[in-house]
Amino acid sequence: MNPFPPAFVHTMQAQLGEAWPDFQNALLMPAPVSIRFHFLKNNSSWENFEKVKWINNGVYLPERPVFTLDPAFHAGAYYVQEAASMLTAAALGHFFPHTSSLRVLDLAAAPGGKSTLLIERLAPDSLLVANEVIRSRFHTLAYNMIKWGYPNGATTNHDSSEFKALENWFDLVLLDAPCSGEGLFRKDPDAMSEWSPENVKHCAARQKRILADAARLLKPGGILLYSTCTYNPQENDDNMTWMAKEYGMETLRPEFPEIWGTLPTKTGIQCYPHKVKGEGFFLAALQKTGPGRTTSKVPVKKPSNQDALPTKYLPLIRPLLKDPDRYAFFIDARQNVHAVPVEVENPAAHIAALLPRCHYGLEIGQLKGKDLVPSPALALSTAIAPDLPGIDLDRTTALRYLKKDTVEMPGTPQGWTLARFQGLNLGWAKVLPGRVNNYYPREWRILMQIP
Repeated sequence: MNPFPPAFVHTMQAQLGEAWPDFQNALLMPAPVSIRFHFLKNNSSWENFEKVKWINNGVYLPERPVFTLDPAFHAGAYYVQEAASMLTAAALGHFFPHTSSLRVLDLAAAPGGKSTLLIERLAPDSLLVANEVIRSRFHTLAYNMIKWGYPNGATTNHDSSEFKALENWFDLVLLDAPCSGEGLFRKDPDAMSEWSPENVKHCAARQKRILADAARLLKPGGILLYSTCTYNPQENDDNMTWMAKEYGMETLRPEFPEIWGTLPTKTGIQCYPHKVKGEGFFLAALQKTGPGRTTSKVPVKKPSNQDALPTKYLPLIRPLLKDPDRYAFFIDARQNVHAVPVEVENPAAHIAALLPRCHYGLEIGQLKGKDLVPSPALALSTAIAPDLPGIDLDRTTALRYLKKDTVEMPGTPQGWTLARFQGLNLGWAKVLPGRVNNYYPREWRILMQIP
């Protein structure tokens, strides 16, 4: 029995012709499971796993494990990401072979798959801004960016229209647009139940509004990467054709090897599950042409709720980082100390001054008198010093730590220590006489039962 909406079937039959049966059969098969390993954190080999063809740190798993019960997942050793969407990395490499000194905006970034993918490929002097308008989804985005641990990122919680002060500012804007979700039918039954021709039209219109905002944010010569997880031309080619005409932009179709299985469309490329081992994914690129005013590189002002960190605290802070000379330090109104790479300090501060719901740099910890309570973000950061005190926990104890249960750390010296699993930092604990205080954040804790 065909479970798909009749209007969707009719549209796809017309679109695919003789390939419709292969497409339908692929949608009736279980969805592949793919992950992307962290370049700097991964502590295991993936040589025995099938590789994702278009990315050097993506693999397919033979089945879907319970990721919640893997401490390495909580340490940010890998990200669970749909394979076709990893093509965004190939597009970045195609259009920006040199990734130094770029300003990049992921405009609809939650839950963070493409933001973490981009930031690991950008040079350290580039700035990535990961934005999400929906508050609950923003928290998920912020958590995933913290787990991925790169200090040259910022997270913002704003509508695309609120970025207007950053006109002509970004080298690259990625819009993974909210869409009708046709490409997720076999992964998400809700996407199928919510689909309708009317919703397709609604999504296409909403996408145009966000696309118009995105176009204004690009520098002259800047690139807009546009993606959806859907197949219909209204949300894909038609919107790209409209953008090119309305804003005088040039279509730049990504050129990918034929062996990858992507198929060219009028303006971009389309992934179909019977051709690509992944879900439905559309990707296109537009370049902003013509003259335009570029916003000054110097911030108009710094955020009003932060100050440079007094030098007397530097001996307390600098030993926590493996390359402290690379960072500038500031302190906010709540006495939280932050580190930001000096190369991105000005543009990051500029964004924070213009967008009130912005977090940037690496939170080191909170000053309390002469002491520092280290931040969970520091524990998970790629910038943390590798020789700080820590204890490696077995799997069961690590999971208990991640549930925020009381754990024992026999033989560990008193003071702050890192809880680790297979060499991967999980978070902080404070060892006191007769007890260990678990400082894993309550909002991150595992809720399910540990078998």
